[in-house]
Amino acid sequence: MGPEVQVGEVVSCASCAGVVFRLAQQDGQYGLREVPQASCPQCETVVQLPETVQAGEVFYHCGQPFVVTYAYGAYALEPVGETSHHEPRRPTGRSK
Repeated sequence: MGPEVQVGEVVSCASCAGVVFRLAQQDGQYGLREVPQASCPQCETVVQLPETVQAGEVFYHCGQPFVVTYAYGAYALEPVGETSHHEPRRPTGRSK
């Protein structure tokens, strides 16, 4: 990263299989935090999820609600009616 990258900006890593990071600063130290992502099952776009996202929360994209799931180290979005094993939590995200 060069000096043009500012705290809070998202940085992609060409060698990290599509993982993106956000530059953070805490107590004078800089670090990278992974940005949670999931593919939208409606439009197949990879969307960034809020940093505080939890499995079971509802995330809106493409004008539809999806339940966020987490398994094997990855997030996914599932249409609300298809996740009988999850109880939706508070809404996150915004409509596209």
